[in-house]
Formats: sequence, structure tokens, C-alpha cells
Amino acid sequence: MTDTITSGQLFMGLVYSLTQSAFISLGKLPDPMTGSIDRNLPQASQTIDLLAALQEKTKGNLEQEEERFLSRTISDLRLNYVDEVNKPKEEKKETEEEKETPPEEKSDKAK
Repeated sequence: MTDTITSGQLFMGLVYSLTQSAFISLGKLPDPMTGSIDRNLPQASQTIDLLAALQEKTKGNLEQEEERFLSRTISDLRLNYVDEVNKPKEEKKETEEEKETPPEEKSDKAK
């Protein structure tokens, strides 16, 4: 018995990997290397555009499940991107300050 990975599984893995990268760039997930949450909206936009280009180039060549997964993923990422772009400046700044403030200082400020 061989453990072969199908092209469909590879495709889904590629889409999932790019999706995780986009969510990290949106500041929705921590960077697995550093553990920090940083936003890089231009990078997120580029990754979303890359997925959209992949969708366009593979049109008519995907299984129905793959097409639904890709389409749903792009839609979710676009909604999250718009959410991040439209956040009030105070909220963005507060989020960045929270990331930079060590936990012991946060508890001191609460007192």
C-alpha cells in the first residue's frame, strides 16, 4: 500500500497554505515563526489576488468541491480584508499598542 497524495489534495493544500498566509498578513492569526500578530495589508492583498488568479486560471479544470472551497476562501479573505481596511484608526493603534505592551504592564494599568 502506498501513501500517494492526489492532485486534488495537493491543490487543496496549496489553497489552504495561501489562505493561512493571508490571514497571518491580515493580523487574524499569529505568525508561526515569531508568535506575534502583525498586519501587512499590502501582502494580504497580494495573496488574495494570487488566489483569485489561481481561480481564474483553473476555471473549468477543478472538481466541484475544489471550486467551492477556493471560491468560499477568496470570499472570506476579501471580507476580512475589507474589515481590516475599514477599522477605525484608534482601534488599529490600540491593537498595535496591546501587542507591544508586555503582559505585566497591562495588569499594572488595570489597577
